[in-house]
Amino acid sequence: MRIDDLRAVRDTDLAADIAVIGSGPAGATIAAELAGSALRVLLVESGGPETAPETDELDDLENIGAVRAEPYRNARNRVLGGSSHTWSGRCAPLDALDFAARPWVAHSGWPFEFTELAPYLDRAAAHLGLGYGTGFTGDRFWELADRTPPPQDLDRRRLWPYFWQISRDPGDPFDSMRFGAQLPRIAATNVRIVVRATVTHIDTDPGGTQVLALRLADADGKTRTVHAARIVLATGGIENARLLLASDRTVPGGLGNRHDAVGRYLLDHRCGVIGALDPHTSAAARDRFGKYVVRTRTGKHTFLHGMALSPDIQSAEGLLNCGLWIQEVPAEDDPWESVKKLLRGQVNLHDARTVASNPGLMLSGAKRRLIDHTGLPHKLEHVELRCMVEQAPHPDSRITLGDKVDRLGTPLPRIDWKVHDQEDSTVRRAAALVAAEFTRLGFAPPALAEWTQENSCLPAQLTDWAHPSGATRMSADPRTGVVDADCRVHGIGNLYIAGSSVFPTNGHANPTLTIVALAVRLADLLRR
Repeated sequence: MRIDDLRAVRDTDLAADIAVIGSGPAGATIAAELAGSALRVLLVESGGPETAPETDELDDLENIGAVRAEPYRNARNRVLGGSSHTWSGRCAPLDALDFAARPWVAHSGWPFEFTELAPYLDRAAAHLGLGYGTGFTGDRFWELADRTPPPQDLDRRRLWPYFWQISRDPGDPFDSMRFGAQLPRIAATNVRIVVRATVTHIDTDPGGTQVLALRLADADGKTRTVHAARIVLATGGIENARLLLASDRTVPGGLGNRHDAVGRYLLDHRCGVIGALDPHTSAAARDRFGKYVVRTRTGKHTFLHGMALSPDIQSAEGLLNCGLWIQEVPAEDDPWESVKKLLRGQVNLHDARTVASNPGLMLSGAKRRLIDHTGLPHKLEHVELRCMVEQAPHPDSRITLGDKVDRLGTPLPRIDWKVHDQEDSTVRRAAALVAAEFTRLGFAPPALAEWTQENSCLPAQLTDWAHPSGATRMSADPRTGVVDADCRVHGIGNLYIAGSSVFPTNGHANPTLTIVALAVRLADLLRR
């Protein structure tokens, strides 16, 4: 692929059949899927190959809602590869129930079922460095892993077994997929990437029914114009809504916003530590609910075993979807981080000494990885029980535009993220269920945090997880959403949106696998 810095582009007008704004997992996937086709594709990225302070400043925002623990810029990477620059690599698909209109979850329901997305999840696996896109989160995992299921099953009326898969970069087995490094390796003359090119406005016809041009600014503030037959907005969970709202020169209130839906229904995942396990007495539980290494047709892949609330108990008790897992927190002198550095050629005396002083862990690790095909044994600081819970979509949780502007003149987003009691009560119930289930299975139960007790008056110790979603949500009715089932903006013939901002609900699963699957699906539509 050809990569140009916008400052070196002499054309004042750039032309393409398809212009994709944003090079994160969604935008990069669309470009890769269309590589080698007859379509001229222009991929526009605000950042460069590396992060830069002057570009990061464009991600400033105003927060007037719930406190967000994750630094805002960590979730909004203006760099080639977008959010894959900092993501952790955990992947899982949404559950079938997440697509349903659930009476106990306000404003829930996707305009299609899980079966519509399943084929694209399998194709998304290749883009993310995964062994499988579907079929690994439940009982079928044991078949895929060629293992005998544990003899004592979970009480399926309450909890389901759940598995997450860890992305692997083909160029670095110790790292997750970094799209910024992969994009230049795709050989395709029909795709052009322009970096340090920030879209400041989307121009439309007077009626706001057709995009006519994109306004670009380079790193020096000099402007260019892009003309494309179709445009895909893939700038992230916050920026997608921000750019629609800021493109208001022709259409007051912004694009796709005839019903005041743009920016509403903002979601995130609320996460936290809900309990602790003794590192010395929890080995059996950590082996059961730990990491497994599975050989697939694309190589070895790591899976994390946890639990999730069953659909039955969600329905019966009006709970949201919630996933739970054991998290080992390594000590500062855990030798395996030093092993990774040494294998990458980053040799130093401290790491060599750390490895040499832990021969028992080295031998145990070799056995577990090569013979048992499980996770490595770490020198532990402590062991946590963690959770990630979905949010019910609410229209009062929203993104609007603030009074301040960035250095290119675009208004900063004003974030009013709301949290609700239904999330807190779901986590408290899930904590109690896991503690009871550990006891039933013969494991020492976790020591639950005081705030998780059912009658506790303490506030829930849950934070966001840098997964902003829902602010340009998908809907069959334009009055309750921004894009249709094909991710096309309601009322605009040639503008599409990719990314987690189109999710009507977010389940408990990390969003990237679903983001990429939707991007593959959209690429097929654009190709047709």
